[in-house]
Amino acid sequence: MIQVKSIEELKEFSFKENGDLVQFYLFLLNGKVKTGKRISYRPNERKNWIIINEIDDSCQELLDNNLSKRTNIVKAIDNGNFFLSNIF
Repeated sequence: MIQVKSIEELKEFSFKENGDLVQFYLFLLNGKVKTGKRISYRPNERKNWIIINEIDDSCQELLDNNLSKRTNIVKAIDNGNFFLSNIF
């Protein structure tokens, strides 16, 4: 797995020309628990982020400025707990 170190890096990892979702993991409780998120960053669309939360299969469509307000992804990146899966 590759640690995501910034929002810019998350955008780079999450952007695919064909719109495919990319697998990420968020670690909680000092790494004892992990949850998966499939993410697609689409910079040219009104809602830039598509996020599938694997814990409950919920889907979020968000603008850039709502990523930190409506998810725990930004906090997880800041805390070093957000990773790109290296299984493709």
